[in-house]
Amino acid sequence: MKRILILVIPIAGVLLAYGYWHSITHASAYIGLVFKASTKNKQKSLQNAEVIFFNSNGDVLAKGVNDKTYNFIHLIHPKVGDCHKVVKVTTSSRESRELWQKCSKQLSIWIPRWIRDVRQVEVKHKDCSSKKIPIVISERNSTWPLWWVPLPHVGGKPYSYFTSSIIIEEKDCVE
Repeated sequence: MKRILILVIPIAGVLLAYGYWHSITHASAYIGLVFKASTKNKQKSLQNAEVIFFNSNGDVLAKGVNDKTYNFIHLIHPKVGDCHKVVKVTTSSRESRELWQKCSKQLSIWIPRWIRDVRQVEVKHKDCSSKKIPIVISERNSTWPLWWVPLPHVGGKPYSYFTSSIIIEEKDCVE
């Protein structure tokens, strides 16, 4: 019994440490973009708007493009680009799936390297280009110590999740 405990405790510790490491080095981000028109209190989509993310020194950390349909930002990896475009250029579903998995894996490793430092964003669109506006990005770490080892098929390996909303008003637009 003692030998079993001597084996089980370090293995459990290594698994939990791996899960924690994976959860802080792999992430996904959901950042929404809304344009509020002052007339009629109406919200409008800024399709294909370019979004630039800055740190507190004004350095560019990343870029993204607003989705045409669902109003969220596709982050653009500096080397592999926009994963949503990568999938569209392939012909077979198997090839498409493999490219998506490869691209999203690289994206998930890249996101936590810069997103915690974001303090401002700038939106560029034909209808409204904004000045730099402050942004707060929330981070949530998945429940890495609880379910990923006994039930990996339920949620997969643990990730961090970043969320935010960019709300642009007409007064934020500059010509």
